[in-house]
Amino acid sequence: MSILQRREREKKKRRQDIINAAEKLFFSKGYDNVSMNDIAREVELSKATLYLYFQNKETLFFAIVVKGTRLLNSMIRDNITDDLNGLEKVDAYRNAYYDFTKKYPDYIHIYNYFQSGRFSPPQSDILSQNEDDTSLSYVSECAEEVLKLRNERFFILEKSIEEGISDGTMRPDIDPVETAILLSAISKSLSHIPSDHERLLQKRGIDHDQYFQDVSEFILLMIKNNNQDNS
Repeated sequence: MSILQRREREKKKRRQDIINAAEKLFFSKGYDNVSMNDIAREVELSKATLYLYFQNKETLFFAIVVKGTRLLNSMIRDNITDDLNGLEKVDAYRNAYYDFTKKYPDYIHIYNYFQSGRFSPPQSDILSQNEDDTSLSYVSECAEEVLKLRNERFFILEKSIEEGISDGTMRPDIDPVETAILLSAISKSLSHIPSDHERLLQKRGIDHDQYFQDVSEFILLMIKNNNQDNS
């Protein structure tokens, strides 16, 4: 390995160490309660060195949003295999999304904060006036990747529904796009049930997993092609 290759590897590792340190602090304290000084101390670097990799806290936040979104998409892709029919793929999509929310709830919180309106991705006209501002450029690139990944998830779900209609496992009278939007909204809502609703469910002996299973059964009743069973 050449000196240049070794330096590049060390640079990538340090960059990842910084992201991991910021992630730990954002998860435990919340974005607004963490400073660049806190991150520098956590990763045991000087603040000046930290700024060589990330120009501000926002760029680190966006890097973590991208990291979590990539992981979600990877879990969905891995869960939807070619041997499944359309209805099974829709179910696999929903299961993967739910598994992600259970295993990585902090990424869900981060993503919800990202979508809360707290951050406004820079527009192209702003970027053109600040061509040397690499921070704005990086944030814009991250925001674009998150949007692409979101569109990829929707495409996977929509195509699964189209397959279900084609192979006869799903109702032929449903619209794939409309159904994908509805099922996507349901998947997201399952990741953050309001606390007062959680308490109402608990009083009835229904935990989060049981609620997910019940919702899955309701969805099945809505989209399954029951006529296929009688053919």
